[in-house]
Amino acid sequence: MKPAIPAARSPAHRWIFSLFFGVAMMAVLSAQTPSILPKSFSSADSPYIASSSDAISSLEMTLASTEPHSLELDHPQSTEKLAIETLVTPGEKGAAQNGSVVSYTRQQVMQWAHQHSPEANMIDQESRSVACGVNCEDEDAVCQLRLIRSVLAEIALGRRSDDAAAAGQAYDRLVAAQQGKQIAKNGIRVHDRLIDLANEADRLGVPDGDVLQLQQARLVWQDMEIQQSFAIQKLRQELARRTGRPESEVAVAVTVDELQSIGSAGSVDAGLSVGTALANRNDLNAVKKLCAGMRSCNLSSARQLIAGLSPGAGLAIASATGKKLFSCLSPDTNTSDLNCRRQQCAMLRESLSEVIRNETLQAVLDLRLANARLELIEQQLQWADERLAETKAAIDLDQKSIGADDLIRLEVEKLRGDRLARQLDVSLAITEWKRVQGIVLR
Repeated sequence: MKPAIPAARSPAHRWIFSLFFGVAMMAVLSAQTPSILPKSFSSADSPYIASSSDAISSLEMTLASTEPHSLELDHPQSTEKLAIETLVTPGEKGAAQNGSVVSYTRQQVMQWAHQHSPEANMIDQESRSVACGVNCEDEDAVCQLRLIRSVLAEIALGRRSDDAAAAGQAYDRLVAAQQGKQIAKNGIRVHDRLIDLANEADRLGVPDGDVLQLQQARLVWQDMEIQQSFAIQKLRQELARRTGRPESEVAVAVTVDELQSIGSAGSVDAGLSVGTALANRNDLNAVKKLCAGMRSCNLSSARQLIAGLSPGAGLAIASATGKKLFSCLSPDTNTSDLNCRRQQCAMLRESLSEVIRNETLQAVLDLRLANARLELIEQQLQWADERLAETKAAIDLDQKSIGADDLIRLEVEKLRGDRLARQLDVSLAITEWKRVQGIVLR
């Protein structure tokens, strides 16, 4: 007759007990989760295994014999490797390693969007169409054409700058989605390991190894992975639309740039940023050129240009006269009207300058806020990494129960998701900060 297996002092109930409290801690830590990860873990979805005082003594030897090597989770892979792994088929991976897969940088994407800008191209085409209908021997017509084209050129450049900034932000979101997908995969791997431990405990008769709860929690991480996979597809489609590149090329292109940081952005000085914006913003330059180029020979066109730049201004007289912006008009010799319009243009310039100043200061504050929040999450992640290293050492010395390190790994992966969201906020804020200064491509 086989001796009875004693039920006391087995390490099985120790890791199960710590798992219960560890997951409770994870549920509290998950109260605020970025868009990269789900908003929170509900109590129903929180993985746990209740403790048991009926664990068997042979569990330690069995787990030791079946224990795989400690699961090491590297930091999120580089963007280039992630793109190849997640978006290129196995047949294409070899081609990617041979350099045949096209790679995109953020600057390239923004340059393509700058050139492809549909609205800016329409404005430029309109300007060329106007020039085709002008008699070069008519001095008044040439006078109006010169003003119109100079103003429209600045407006078109402003549209190109906005489209370039939007493409750069889409690029950053794509980079973050790829890294977010890898973080979700890491979380799934940790849950698989915990499920294996729970299954082993259940096989050996420990009644509290609740595999179902772990499998439900694993679905949360699977949901993250699915969301990021579809986000990657949507962002690549958006990049194809904004850049004009073939969708088939964008679908497998490798993104090689990491998310931007304050260090790569240079100095974030509020006064310098405002000065740069006032010197480079295309919408302000358009108003400046309108004010400087306003003459009696182009007053009629100037009225409607003012109305286009500031809806409600210049419309009364333009509507009453029934004149159109791109028609070559007879000169308006009303000196009083010309002076009033110049004053109105000066008011528009001052008002727009104040708006640009406020936008720039807001962008600087947003960037500083995003960077400050990133520094906080970096500190939290550093502490979590230190706890993980201590727990692994304690497990090696049999001072901690099996599975305790995996609980901390789940916390680390969540913090990496938080950090990724903060890094994305910083990168998007940098692009917006450059856009409001009119230097998005610099």
